[in-house]
Amino acid sequence: MAEISIGNDLKDSFKPTSKWINNGINWLSDVEEFYRERAAIEKEYSTKLKELCKRHFDKKAKVSALVSVGDNPQVTPGSLESASLVLWTDVLTQTEAIAEEKNNFHRELNSKVGDNLVLLKSKTTQIAKQIERINEHLVSEKDKSEEEVNKAKKAYDSLCQVTEGVREKTEKSASEKYQRRLDEKTVDMNNGKNDYLIKINIANRLKDKYYYQDVPELLDYFQELNENRVGLVNKILKNAGIIERNSNDKCKEKLHLIDGTINQNEPKLDTAMYIKHNIVDWKEPSDFYFIPSSIWHDDEALVVKEPELTTLKKRLNERSIEYNKVEERCLDTKQKLEEATLARKLDPSELTLKFDGKLLTSLSILHTFMKQDGERVRNEVEIEVIQNFAGDKDLSYYEEARAKKSTFGFLRSKSKKGKPTGNGESDSQSIHTVKSANSHTPGMFSLRKKAHSILSGHSTDGGDTAKALYEYSATGDDEVSISAGDQLLVTGEDDGSGWTKVRLGDGSEGLVPSTYIEITRTGSGDKKKGPSVAPKRGAKRVQYVEALYDYQADGDDEITISAGDRIVLIQDDTDGSGWTEGELNGQRGMFPTSYVKKV
Repeated sequence: MAEISIGNDLKDSFKPTSKWINNGINWLSDVEEFYRERAAIEKEYSTKLKELCKRHFDKKAKVSALVSVGDNPQVTPGSLESASLVLWTDVLTQTEAIAEEKNNFHRELNSKVGDNLVLLKSKTTQIAKQIERINEHLVSEKDKSEEEVNKAKKAYDSLCQVTEGVREKTEKSASEKYQRRLDEKTVDMNNGKNDYLIKINIANRLKDKYYYQDVPELLDYFQELNENRVGLVNKILKNAGIIERNSNDKCKEKLHLIDGTINQNEPKLDTAMYIKHNIVDWKEPSDFYFIPSSIWHDDEALVVKEPELTTLKKRLNERSIEYNKVEERCLDTKQKLEEATLARKLDPSELTLKFDGKLLTSLSILHTFMKQDGERVRNEVEIEVIQNFAGDKDLSYYEEARAKKSTFGFLRSKSKKGKPTGNGESDSQSIHTVKSANSHTPGMFSLRKKAHSILSGHSTDGGDTAKALYEYSATGDDEVSISAGDQLLVTGEDDGSGWTKVRLGDGSEGLVPSTYIEITRTGSGDKKKGPSVAPKRGAKRVQYVEALYDYQADGDDEITISAGDRIVLIQDDTDGSGWTEGELNGQRGMFPTSYVKKV
């Protein structure tokens, strides 16, 4: 059947799905109770067995809706039951039919069916609780960011009140003392405002991350747990049938019917029914927005004049350093998670009761990744907000080393230590311009969208050559080591990132810092030299955008783009709608802002 996903199909449905998952887990107790009692009743022959079947028909009727479609389905199932309950009904019916044929095999039923059901319930309960703990952490982080918005708003209002009081005193007295005090309080108020705006953007991004990335991911883990549970129940029930056939050849015909029903009970069938009866028209909660003080009427723009700009520069530099660190950790953890996920992809026939080991390992790694990715988002939002509001202002801050733009795209950026340039200056930390703060993004590390590698650097066909001024040791797969005096062939110009792609005499190719080389000859014969300092940071580059993901147009006003496409920017996403207008191959149309980056 077609691939289905609770995370993609049901929005903001962690609580009802959690209840549904636990309904299925708790239902295992009913199945286990059935076989325990049946093992004892086998000694008393068919009369007791028939009574047991009747009781369990009644039990099934009570939990039928709960196990099939959950506690509060949006569409009632009527007389329909989930595939697992259809199987269970057939098991009870066939057991009634063969009750008089059965003999005493209670020991095997207890050891091979009952004990395994207890073990399955214990393991699935443990995994479900682990998923719920992760969700509790995510909700706590989201609530914490929302509380930070409220605290920042109160602090900002307080600063506005103080500033207004000083202003009133200044109007009454022409004293320079009051004027200086007003200037100081105004700066404090503006810094408070900046902090408030940044907290708003952080809270909005974490909210988006929770609803569009984290909750869908956890829901898919719930789905995998439920489908594993159904698959293992199938195996246990089939094993019970095998025990019965061995105990009495006369039961074979009836038990083969049970096997056929079990084989039809695909693990995804229960999931499909649950989704069908619980789809709702879901609306995303509203974004936070700037609420001006009732005293100090102001707009929602960051204050980017001095001395507030210096504070923002320092803050930007600190967030940039932290971003590079946490990004590396995210990449490592994401790689581990992908490896763990791949290790879980087993053929259904290989599914055993040891399935929980790999699933718990993946959940542990996922928990670590979500915490790291939350920190990455916080830093990314701060960088993004400051850069977007700063516009063309120079945001250089010369306390830290310069970061490079990787040839393998923004998913593999690394920090580098710069060496002194010819004028004695050190390279400044360079932060890439990130996407709009209002765009709905799956996240650069989204587990639900596959990001494509994007080559940076522009190929040159003119045969530029260069000379190495300093020795440089590569620290990444996309770099190359050079020694002072080396003759180099330029294969990718510096696009403003501070890195140039070169080829050595031995054929090796990669990135080197632009300040470490001197262009000795260009294709046109002119002599030029690389920049002595890093390019100014924060400059607007709005002529083109580069596609990060594939997107298929879904309307006449949209265009189809592929990862790596360079698209002419027609209309930026200035209204925060999450859509940008561009032109590609002579066609104009809209595409998601979060699917592209500015170049």
